[in-house]
Amino acid sequence: MKSTTIIGIVIALILGGVGGYVFGKGSGNPGEPDKKLQDSIAMMKEQSSNIRKMGEIMKSGGAAMQEMGMKYKDDAAVNLGKDLEVFGDKYLQADAKATKSDDSMKKVME
Repeated sequence: MKSTTIIGIVIALILGGVGGYVFGKGSGNPGEPDKKLQDSIAMMKEQSSNIRKMGEIMKSGGAAMQEMGMKYKDDAAVNLGKDLEVFGDKYLQADAKATKSDDSMKKVME
């Protein structure tokens, strides 16, 4: 009597676990994760585009500032222009590196 009760409890637990898993798995909307993934990818692309634009603006602004500094013999402006150019390069390199990692992240998320 005891062994049949224990076996019955074990079977009930297994069936309950499987039933709960199937119920939980079936209640989700299958299109929802794809929508979230697409939204995340769109956001990452937009951020990447903004960072790239900012880097390009900093580089061109730094070059222009260096030209003006040389024209007016202002060493501080030349140095500031060089700094802007360096920061612009850093942003562009960081964006390129992030874009490569975004591609691997997309593969992982799929």
